[in-house]
Amino acid sequence: MADLLQFLAKTPVQPRGKFIFDGALTDLDGPGGGTCTVAVTLPDGSAGPASGPVSHVGTGIYSFELAGPDDPIVYDIAWSGEIGGNPVTVDTQAEALGELLFNLGDLRALKAGDDAPFEDAVKWPAERLQEVRTATLDEFTRILWYSPVPRYGRAVLRGTGEAALRLPHYKVQRILAASVDGVALDAAELADLYVDDRWVVRKTLGTWPATEGSVVVSYVHGWERVEGEGSSHAMAWAAMRLNPAISSQATSMTTPDGTSYDFDAAGQVTRAGNVRHSGVPKIDAWLHRWAVA
Repeated sequence: MADLLQFLAKTPVQPRGKFIFDGALTDLDGPGGGTCTVAVTLPDGSAGPASGPVSHVGTGIYSFELAGPDDPIVYDIAWSGEIGGNPVTVDTQAEALGELLFNLGDLRALKAGDDAPFEDAVKWPAERLQEVRTATLDEFTRILWYSPVPRYGRAVLRGTGEAALRLPHYKVQRILAASVDGVALDAAELADLYVDDRWVVRKTLGTWPATEGSVVVSYVHGWERVEGEGSSHAMAWAAMRLNPAISSQATSMTTPDGTSYDFDAAGQVTRAGNVRHSGVPKIDAWLHRWAVA
């Protein structure tokens, strides 16, 4: 799976491509640290925004500035060059979100007992914290069946011959684009679509074709922002994934907003049949409360 950088929509970001040869970061062939070219692709395979100048920021590491899109989207980024005369390509992704799950500064300020285990930026670089935040968002999205922040979704669906098609995510905010048999719907046709409260996209007029994989729908799903204490719960989940020893060495954990957590055994099933996803009752209760049944 390609490295994934998540960032806030409407905010520019600087993705990085890293070239590793024989286990070590290695510059590409060429002057000034090597020549790297970048191709940005949209989810449908069409060309995305131009990369602009690509900079050499360290041994084997390259970067460029990517403008923040208006809506959530996922970009595929191919970084290419040569090492020792041989062509090489590194694939990464950049995902724009409507909101961030939590701030990295708050994660650094989190307390486990009397300690702030992630305040050391050398031991815990921002890149590592970003990775666990991304993984936590994926886990919460999987458990809830929708994203706790606005997130891009794309579904390739089999036409039903009826007016309704079920999407794979709940709480769809809006349809961004749709196509039938490779032909994009125009503005009037998109305005004819709506999503009901059971994540089914419906046509006001007419029906979808009854053929395999004929309908592609791009959309934004999730809450406008994380509800209630969800951001603190996600931060606590991320902290335990970053450092599993926290739950065995400390009796409690506290996020910067004052939310505290006690530890319990994870991976078990309660008498009510609810899985203890994290082993922290407060987190699991929140996930069970908001998950789609």
